[in-house]
Amino acid sequence: MVAVSAAAIALSGVLSVVAAQAFKGHQADAATPRSSAPRHVNVPAPNRVPAIAGEATPLQPPAQPPASATPDPVPSAPAPQVSGGS
Repeated sequence: MVAVSAAAIALSGVLSVVAAQAFKGHQADAATPRSSAPRHVNVPAPNRVPAIAGEATPLQPPAQPPASATPDPVPSAPAPQVSGGS
């Protein structure tokens, strides 16, 4: 049993080292300086979206705010059963 526990601990340590290496990232990319000159990007103008036929007027707020909901009554817990005892 002790050998199984020791093997599991050793395996978790090895997996931890492997995961740390995998998630470390690429250091070569971070070492290269990036150009600080902004690039000009051409972005097309947005398309015109036609209105939906028969579109109603925009929504308006209600005259009165909605009434708050009343919470459901919490049923009382049943009385505990008492045995005749031993």
